[in-house]
This record gives sequence, C-alpha cells and structure tokens, in this order.
Amino acid sequence: MLTERAASVVAAAALLSGCGDGEPATRKPSAAPTTSVSEAPAAATSAVVQADARAGLAAGGFDEPRFTRNEADGQFSACVLRALVSTAADPEPQDTARLAAEMKRRGWTRTGFWAEDGMQMLSLRKSPWTLDIGGGTVPKDQPALPEGGLPQDFTGLILSMADRDCLDRVHARLSP
Repeated sequence: MLTERAASVVAAAALLSGCGDGEPATRKPSAAPTTSVSEAPAAATSAVVQADARAGLAAGGFDEPRFTRNEADGQFSACVLRALVSTAADPEPQDTARLAAEMKRRGWTRTGFWAEDGMQMLSLRKSPWTLDIGGGTVPKDQPALPEGGLPQDFTGLILSMADRDCLDRVHARLSP
C-alpha cells in the first residue's frame, strides 16, 4: 500500500495531467538580432517536449510512451500533456538517473526528486514547461483515481507535462 504522501503525489500528478498540443504564443523575432549570452533560449514547444521525453525514456531503457488526451481538463487540455509507460517491475533508480541525465543534456533543470516505498518522483523544468515523472506501482487495493487518472494495479511511469505560460493565458481568459 502506498504511504499517504506517495498516494497524494500520484493522485496530484494524475489530476494535473491531460493531453494537448498546446504551443506557447507565437513570438515575433526582434528587429535586430542579439548575441547576448544572458538571452533566454527559445521556449520549448509541445513537439520538443515530446521528443525530449521519448529520448529521456529511451536513455533510461524504458519503452515508448503512450501519450494520451484527457478532455476532462476542459480548456486547460491544450496546455497539458500526459504519457504512460508500463514496466514489468518498479522502475530502478539507476534507470531513472539515466533518464534524468538525458533530460539535463537536453536543457531540462531538475527541480526536485524523492523516492519512498518503491515510488519515485522526478520534477524538471524547461521554460515554459514543467515535467513530473512518477514511477512505481499503484496497488489493486488503492482507491480508484478520477476519470483520466492512473489505472489501479499500474506499474511504470506517468509523465505529467504542463506549459505554464499556456496555463496562465487560459486562466487569465477565464478570470472575470
């Protein structure tokens, strides 16, 4: 059985996840190109995030992810992306470390990691995206998560990706 904290993290990841092809707003190039080293790199697109996730998973020895849509997220579904990767057993920490190393090589910054009771959670950021990768087993006796959440008795990885700029735009549009 998952600890209360592990169950909360898995539930939060599942609730925050969905799927979409949300792209950051189109940015116009500046009139005069700059060569400043302090200039921020171009924002990652949904396609880049998916390619990075695939490469990271491959580096960790994991199977190809299954990207899914969750229309229950309503207008926010264009801002979030979810993928599942089933595994035969709980993901090994060294496999997750190889995944994290590849993501770092691709420009992602690690913002958090914890492991507890067979569960792992790795959090990354690549502007404007955040990526949370949870790994482990959701036991059969774990209460079912809301529609679009993890299935019971799932073993593997769940990837929850969110374009924070897109979320801010949708939220602003929906706010009075």
